[in-house]
Amino acid sequence: MSQKIKRRNYFIKKNFQGKLILGSFLLVIGSIVLFTVILGMFSTDSMTITYENNNLQIGQTPVMLLKNALAANWLFIIFGGSLLVIAALLVSHHIAGPQFRFEKALKNMTDGDLSDTIYLRNKDEGTTLATHINSFNRQLSKKIREIEENAQAIDELITLLGQEDGHSVEQDSLLESYTSIRKHNNAIRSVATSFTLVDE
Repeated sequence: MSQKIKRRNYFIKKNFQGKLILGSFLLVIGSIVLFTVILGMFSTDSMTITYENNNLQIGQTPVMLLKNALAANWLFIIFGGSLLVIAALLVSHHIAGPQFRFEKALKNMTDGDLSDTIYLRNKDEGTTLATHINSFNRQLSKKIREIEENAQAIDELITLLGQEDGHSVEQDSLLESYTSIRKHNNAIRSVATSFTLVDE
């Protein structure tokens, strides 16, 4: 679905987005630490010699690997971590925005307002769900409108019958009104039975 309203606020659902960003960051950092620990375990019984600034250093391989990796890549870790946070924010924005709209639309539906239409951007997640919710609201609105029209017709027929004198009403006119009421009532029943209802 096309988006009509631009969302400039990137923190739409702060708790959800914060958890997603933190989770993504911890997952990547945890994976790096895990693979470093595994590499260190495989090289615990070995020694490493490094040459740095005219200094010859000897140490156990895991410690030397970790030390050199941090010394050589600290800038990359900070830059990569920042990019990861920004990427997670952008991804979460395409999830949190639709989630916010779904919650708002469903709250309106439970309050009896079926006029809310969900508009999402092309890259947002949940466009198919938004289409189904919008379609459901249109179909339900149409069926409720049918019930209202038939109920109003029944009400008009009952009012008309109430205004006539019971003794002077012809049998044919009475039968015609009865048939019309029954027809409208059947139309209402047809709309009602088209739904499968939840058991109370």
